[in-house]
Amino acid sequence: MSEKHPPRKLALFGVALDPTDDEMKLEFKTILARDLAAGRLRFRNPYEALTGALRDQIATGRCATCGEVEIPSWLTPAPNPSDLPLVTAQNNLRFVDEGGCREVAERVRAFLESGPTRGIPAMVGVDHSTTGGALRALAREYGSSNMAVLVMDSHFDGLGFAERIELFCYGQGEEPEGSRVDPLDLLSEGGTEGVDLRDAYNCATWLKHMLDEEVVAPDRLIVFGVSDYPTEAMRKDPRLVRYAGAYRAFEEAGVRFVTKEEIRQKGVPGSLEPLLNKMDADYLYVSLDADIGSLDAVHAARFMNVVGLNHEELYEIARVIDDALEEKELIGLDVCGIETFLLGRRFPNGSTDRTLEGLSDFIRLLLGHDEKYSHRDPRESGDPLAQCAEGFPPARE
Repeated sequence: MSEKHPPRKLALFGVALDPTDDEMKLEFKTILARDLAAGRLRFRNPYEALTGALRDQIATGRCATCGEVEIPSWLTPAPNPSDLPLVTAQNNLRFVDEGGCREVAERVRAFLESGPTRGIPAMVGVDHSTTGGALRALAREYGSSNMAVLVMDSHFDGLGFAERIELFCYGQGEEPEGSRVDPLDLLSEGGTEGVDLRDAYNCATWLKHMLDEEVVAPDRLIVFGVSDYPTEAMRKDPRLVRYAGAYRAFEEAGVRFVTKEEIRQKGVPGSLEPLLNKMDADYLYVSLDADIGSLDAVHAARFMNVVGLNHEELYEIARVIDDALEEKELIGLDVCGIETFLLGRRFPNGSTDRTLEGLSDFIRLLLGHDEKYSHRDPRESGDPLAQCAEGFPPARE
């Protein structure tokens, strides 16, 4: 264990909010609900899964389990079977449209402000919007101007609806104005009657709200590993005026963006160390969206439309943060964007998801310890992750 700093202790808590209008993910929920009814469910949410993978840290007192923020069953990854009639795209969209994600973020804030936690608060979640509640609680305690925020995410969740529509139309080779695409149709394959998400607080916009509401100071924010950063050609394209302009405005306000291309050119230490060392703040909050490693270190992320970082790059991030904490105090952590259904699955091509290995080892390294699973077969006898290596179940009939 590192002797550079006093031992850190994490207070793990779960937030299983999982609103989705994606038909495949709704199918995942149905399968997990049936597994729950049949008594063969491995775990109901990422909190149960990750605390299992970290049971060695819990046994030694380096991590404490502090329970879960209450979420209605139908909005979780594994609903109660009796709630399956509620699990529809329309109901999920209405939940977001009516401010449900913001309400749950407020529950997270209240959870953290309700009393002392047994260590550094560390949220294990699904929907990244819940991070806003943690940041709001910590900003009240430590002050936004003295709180550096490191967000590791393949997507910048600080853009609005109009900017995202521009990017979608650009990718489809269409003009944003007069396009045959109805913007609301992009949000769901189901019906959208009475739903308008243009100003909604959700997993794609939560960081925009945090910046707009001054919960996070732009010159204290690092967004690391983005894949949707506009290229020079995109910045000059008239079809992306809003999109490129939004990015430019955030940069001018002080937000630091680091793309995956820059990480691969400079390496993790070269691209992250200087930013953390120069950040004029005494406190640090770390937020990791699982899609930072999508299709490489992570095969159980909610969004996997780009190739992310590998296990060693993920571990390098933790080591760099650990070094930076010689000068800064870690005040909070979250790991979000995890797709429960895919955790530990063995896929038809013979590969096995290693998300739990990667995320639990990331936390071990952040605590100043060695990784446990990085060089081991997850099916090795006695390994607590072995139970996860099972076949990919068939689709529902």
